[in-house]
Amino acid sequence: MGKSTLDSLELQILHALQVDGRISFSRLGKILGVSDQTVARRYRRLQSDIGMSVVARLKPAPLRQAEWFVRLRTAPDAAKSIAAALARREDTSWVSLTSGGTEIVCVVRTPVVDDRRRTLLHRLANTPQVVSVTAHKILNTFVGGPVAWPGMTDELSREQLDLLHAGLPEVDEVDEVVLGEGDRAILNALLEDGRSSLQRLAEVSGWAENTVRRRLEALRANGVLFFDIDVDFHLIGFDAQVLLWLQVRPQRLVQVAEALTRHAEISFAAATTGSTNLLAFAICRDSRHLFEYLTGEIGGLDGIGHVETAPVMQILKLAIRMTPE
Repeated sequence: MGKSTLDSLELQILHALQVDGRISFSRLGKILGVSDQTVARRYRRLQSDIGMSVVARLKPAPLRQAEWFVRLRTAPDAAKSIAAALARREDTSWVSLTSGGTEIVCVVRTPVVDDRRRTLLHRLANTPQVVSVTAHKILNTFVGGPVAWPGMTDELSREQLDLLHAGLPEVDEVDEVVLGEGDRAILNALLEDGRSSLQRLAEVSGWAENTVRRRLEALRANGVLFFDIDVDFHLIGFDAQVLLWLQVRPQRLVQVAEALTRHAEISFAAATTGSTNLLAFAICRDSRHLFEYLTGEIGGLDGIGHVETAPVMQILKLAIRMTPE
């Protein structure tokens, strides 16, 4: 499939869905000044042309979970099979092949007090075709998660953005949320399709639609649940996607991370444990754009001592599933 050229309305729809992935087509049409039928047609085109989908995301902290970026270097002929096995696990997400296909990077989510991460790492370290394993705990996320990537599109006016935000629940994050069986059924459905209807969510949970609506509002309001969009970046002209493992002087870590949040190329940035202490995901148009970004904006940041780049070759899995209690 070739590159897709998006018009202004389609870019506006993408921008709006970054703000509120579950906004109704009728309400979105009113904000954009078009009919809901037009929004629906363009939405379907975005799905077919650039692989766009609305996805639910869950913040780990209120669920008493921690997230780790795990790096595995493998023998070249083993990477795909090991990555596929990791993708089948319920506790993994963002399973990717990087660095020419000889490295696997994935996110492992575990309860805060639990030894399953060590068990997984022990198993991986003892896999004959795994050369090395390192794990980096995410300490603070600066961009990514509820803070959407600003580099994809910025088509909406301030007035339109204000109207979109007015329809969202006010977020007041809590320290801990306990999920029941119905919650998990709803969240699993939303992880597969972030725009699942209330009727569908009522079916999987056994709750009434009004109960589902209230529970969704509560989960969004307490900061556990948010929505994002996934697209095939190659199809909208971004062919260089790279993980940046940065070693930053501790006293400059926050300043460097906050600077990255203002870079249009950065869709994710987080402070981590490990020999590198800042991880970022850069999305560039091509190798020349990446070169200019690394030597210009990254090179100009005071406090960075070392940068390792790992081109992302393939993403095998994005979302994590809820596991039963």
